Amino acid sequence: MYNPDIPMRKRITSAVTAGVLNAFLWLAIPYYISGLLVGRVGESALTGLTFVYEFGVLFIILEVCAAFFQGKAISVPFISGAALLSIAYLWLATNGGNLTVDASGLSITLGFQLIVYVLILPALWAAASAPLSYIVWRRNWFKQPAEATASAPA
Repeated sequence: MYNPDIPMRKRITSAVTAGVLNAFLWLAIPYYISGLLVGRVGESALTGLTFVYEFGVLFIILEVCAAFFQGKAISVPFISGAALLSIAYLWLATNGGNLTVDASGLSITLGFQLIVYVLILPALWAAASAPLSYIVWRRNWFKQPAEATASAPA
């Protein structure tokens, strides 16, 4: 997973691809969803364009940096940061699992906190597993030469 010898051309290609993909996922799609939700959903962060742009730009920065520094130790905080940011985004976008929909004078509140908690679990795992996997890789990398010399015939 960690390989500091990735060529610069591949790093730049990965970063550009991540930038374009994340701009589409975190700016374009939420912008149109925000346009659909304005006036129908009260008290949702997705109805404000500043929320969409702020989180979108943060996601793009974290994902581009993680793609550019892939294989190096510096990518670990970017990967964990993107996972933690997705937790905050999901929590704020769903208002903590409570969504109120206003349609034709009828107000309906949907409570789906358990689903939000279940959706947060993989992001928590991603945030924790990035540093843990780096620590395990680093520990094995330091042990590898000692094991190789010990098992070598004399």
